[in-house]
Amino acid sequence: MTSVRSMLDRVRKLEAARAAPRSPIELTYGSFDAFEDQTLALIDEGKLDRGDMVAVLTALRRWHTDRLWGGWRYRGDGSPEYGR
Repeated sequence: MTSVRSMLDRVRKLEAARAAPRSPIELTYGSFDAFEDQTLALIDEGKLDRGDMVAVLTALRRWHTDRLWGGWRYRGDGSPEYGR
């Protein structure tokens, strides 16, 4: 019975490792839609520029959908590094 539990634990770990990591937007806001709703509310309040932020939201939506955030990280010196 111990070996079955051990095997199930290993399967759980493998499945967790295969699960797609969440984007920074999902981690911060719960979902991209929640982030977009919050941003659009700030645009409506006049706190963010409509022209600029609609373009930014479009770019971020594409970045999020294409999962491009997965290849981006900071190097030890704080400068961005792309790809792996």
